[in-house]
Amino acid sequence: MKKKKEILPLLLDWYRRSRRDLPWRHTDDPYRIWVSEVILQQTRVVQGTAYYLRFLERFPDVESLAAASPDEVLKVWEGLGYYSRARNMHAAARHIAGRLGGHFPRTYEELLRLKGVGPYTAAAVASIAFGEAVPVVDGNVFRVVTRLFAITLPRGDGGDREVRALLAQLIPAEEAGDFNQSLMELGALVCTPAAPACDDCPLREHCLARKKRMTGSLPVVTPPRGTKKRYFHYLVAECRGEMLVSQRAGKDIWQLLWEFPSLETEKEEPPARVLALFEEWLPGITGSGERVVSRLLRHQLTHRTILARFYHVTLPQWPASLNGTFVKVPPDRLGDYAFPRLITRYMEAFPERFGH
Repeated sequence: MKKKKEILPLLLDWYRRSRRDLPWRHTDDPYRIWVSEVILQQTRVVQGTAYYLRFLERFPDVESLAAASPDEVLKVWEGLGYYSRARNMHAAARHIAGRLGGHFPRTYEELLRLKGVGPYTAAAVASIAFGEAVPVVDGNVFRVVTRLFAITLPRGDGGDREVRALLAQLIPAEEAGDFNQSLMELGALVCTPAAPACDDCPLREHCLARKKRMTGSLPVVTPPRGTKKRYFHYLVAECRGEMLVSQRAGKDIWQLLWEFPSLETEKEEPPARVLALFEEWLPGITGSGERVVSRLLRHQLTHRTILARFYHVTLPQWPASLNGTFVKVPPDRLGDYAFPRLITRYMEAFPERFGH
């Protein structure tokens, strides 16, 4: 590629002068780099840094992560969202500690075999930890390269393939890790989605989008899918200083996280109707003393809008048998369990009730 000799020195020099001082940039430990990349997939650096440090304090190596229970891992992850990331990391750590004898995979192809590791994460770890010359393509990199070369194909529609092919020609065999990180950093700090700082860009003289006045229209974005509404109802039942919680199962959102007894309806239902449905689990609640129903709360996920209510009931005694798999927990011990952010945010709003 003709521009390679001109672009590389500018990009790498800028990165070494301007990169942020982030904790995962002070290590070549593949485990720690892997943890940072997984956390940062759907999390901003400011928030992700705190979680990264907390995660490594509790699980400093792949063996400690593998030895933990799913509940322990999810509790440390609580609040980060996209919980499948934590479940997949845990499964991959157990595979490394068990099947691979604790030896972390060293190549892009080997890393791809780990549960939850896709092309981006495998390329990031392989290049940064082991120096393998394989390019990364995340949102920041895609934006930089599509503007640099005026690529009009969107992601998932040939765009990723073209960007990856160009990067394969650019990436230097001896500085692959710094090259990948420099593109990610340039996209995060300079070549931003809105109002990019083109005058501060080290590649401004080589950027085709700037020359063609296409910066504002690149990258081409595919219209997002529609957002589905889901209606959740949570029963906060309290009796003699204990509350009921249960663990979510199946393949739905928030798998293995804890929640209060819940129902989902196809549309918004009157509280009296919902309490009657809960009666099947806890006979007597419709005739109980104190009943408080929250306002309708909105919680936004990527392709779902959760609309939720909380129904507080106080019982003089628990029914002889509970129709469901529940655990009785004192309010001041709820913090030991990993809940979805929707529920923790609600509990934080009422510390006197939930023992926070």
